[in-house]
This record gives sequence, structure tokens and C-alpha cells, in this order.
Amino acid sequence: MIKGIAFDLEGTIVDLEKLHHDAHLELFRRVGLNLSIEEAISKIEHFVGGPGEKIMEDVQNLGYRYMSIDEMLKIDQELYERQLYRKKIFPREGFLEVLQTIKDLEIPFSIGSLTPSDKAIFILKESGLCNYFTNDKIILKEDVQNLKPSPDVYLETARRMGIKSEEQLVFEDSHNGIKAAISAGSKAIGMPVYNNSFILNRLKEAGAYEIFLGWKELNVSQLIEGKI
Repeated sequence: MIKGIAFDLEGTIVDLEKLHHDAHLELFRRVGLNLSIEEAISKIEHFVGGPGEKIMEDVQNLGYRYMSIDEMLKIDQELYERQLYRKKIFPREGFLEVLQTIKDLEIPFSIGSLTPSDKAIFILKESGLCNYFTNDKIILKEDVQNLKPSPDVYLETARRMGIKSEEQLVFEDSHNGIKAAISAGSKAIGMPVYNNSFILNRLKEAGAYEIFLGWKELNVSQLIEGKI
């Protein structure tokens, strides 16, 4: 029985993936790796969902060692922040309606994200989501020892909600996030940003119970009750 729900942040409930991916692609070009978005999705293991350190390792593993991982991370973050702090940020369409249904059902909910706290707080404030999530139910990169696909973040979201991780439903946009949820013993739902066959297959292979391309497709009450 589902007794609590955890959401990834970037991509899953707030669509900022294009900003991340534009920054990544520009960085790749600077080290001599010219990829389209489709090529990056298929060739860079952690391109969707990160974390950034792993993306840079992936680039180096392809033979592009012109810069150190720290140097690449610094440039990548500068490129991303240049766009982030001048963009209007909104929740993905339909998410607030789903969240209201969850509140009406009196089911606790939380965020489990790899986003660093300074950026996560900015995103939550700018999107208005800080009005829905209490600080004790927001678990971020600094709160866990091991990053996704390790289960740490979703073990912690369950603990903060006062439930067993097996009683938790997790929404994720990346295959590594799905793996993290499954490793924690939770049921995982894919909510990708891109309708891309490669991404959809990776979510399925990672163990996603269901995949939805948008929050408006979702009947969360039926999902919680096990009718989907």
C-alpha cells in the first residue's frame, strides 16, 4: 500500500532539462565533442539526470581529457546559471493539480533530488513550489552520502515521511533516478521530459512500473490505490 510519495525535482516536476542540456552540449563543444541532443542522450550515460560529476566522467571516458572534471564542472555550471537566473520557472503542466489531489488524500509527499541546495531553493521559490513542500521534506545533494543510482536519497525521503521505503511511490525522469527508487524498494514511475524512444526504453529497463509523458496523463488516485 502506498503511504507516501517522493518526487525528483529538476525535469520531473520543474522542466529545466533544456537549460542543463544546452549547457552540457556547449561544454562538450569546447572540449571537441560535437553532439546533437539525440546523440548525447544515447552516448553519454548520465546525460539525462546527472549528476554533473558523472557526466564529466562519461566525457573523459570517451577520450576527451582536454580539461579536468573540476574544470568542466565549473564551466558547465557557469553556462547553466547564466540561463537559470534569468528564466521564469514554472512547475510542469498539470503537476499542481496532481499535488492537490495528493494533499486531499492526506498522503505525505517529499522531494528527493541531486540538485545542490542553493539552486534547489532558488528553483522552489521561483516556481512557487516552496509553498507546498516543507523544508524537512526536501532532501538534496548535501543530505546524502551516495548519489543516484544509489538508494540513499529515497531511503531518506521515506524516513522523513515516517514510512517504509517499500510503502513509497517515486516519480523520476531519469533511468538512474528510477534505479535509485527501485534499489530503495520503492515503486517507481517514469515522468520523462522527452518523448524519446531511447529514454523510454532506459526507464523501462531500469524498472519503471509505468511511464507517463506528462502530469495531465496521470490519475494519481488510481495509481495510489493500485488500480493502474
